[in-house]
Amino acid sequence: MGLVYIEQLEEMSVEKMQQTHENEVKILNAIDNLAISYDRGEATLDELEQKIDEYVEHVHKHFAYEEGLMQEYNFPSYDMHKTAHDMFLEELQHAIKQWKRYEKVEKITNFIRRAPEWIVLHVNTVDVPTANYLAKKMGSVAT
Repeated sequence: MGLVYIEQLEEMSVEKMQQTHENEVKILNAIDNLAISYDRGEATLDELEQKIDEYVEHVHKHFAYEEGLMQEYNFPSYDMHKTAHDMFLEELQHAIKQWKRYEKVEKITNFIRRAPEWIVLHVNTVDVPTANYLAKKMGSVAT
């Protein structure tokens, strides 16, 4: 069982955005599986932390890519979309600080387990219209 499934997300009309979201789903589910395995003594803290670090790096690259496209193609709702990204990143950074300060991995895994709700809502209501706009501006549906 996973935290989130790609089928919960609407299809993107920009292929790289689609692939990025699919990768994010895989990483989130891998973190959840590692957290469960860690709790059972079947995975190491290092394995779990490496996957969490991968997720953080992925999110930063994901948002930077989308924001770059929105700027390049003068997306009219750029500020709103970027604000949503910034708020998510702020919450993620807070969870990381709590994890590091208290040395309790639960501080970050609890955030990770809540993230899919935000991701599904954001993708389906914000990213899909953005991708549709970008695809039209780019003149194709495959980027």
